[in-house]
Amino acid sequence: MQDDEYLMIANRSSNPLKKGLILPNGVGIIDADYYGNDANEGEIFIQLVNCSPRDVIIRKGERIGQGIFMPYLTADDEKAVTTKRTGGFGSSGR
Repeated sequence: MQDDEYLMIANRSSNPLKKGLILPNGVGIIDADYYGNDANEGEIFIQLVNCSPRDVIIRKGERIGQGIFMPYLTADDEKAVTTKRTGGFGSSGR
């Protein structure tokens, strides 16, 4: 992933109807500095909420989400973030 990109994680469109699974935030955002830091091994986890009345089993290798690499722009006078990532979910240091 390039420094000016992020990985957007989206729910597969069939999950809500067929399995009752939704992403609580709608999408997940993974910053370029997520991989390669000492606090994780670069694994990507997807938080899902089960809105159905039955248990849902997700098997290894089952496709439950999709990732889309997206570029982003910054403002002309924006300062670079100097905080160091310390973990996974919600760990951008802000």
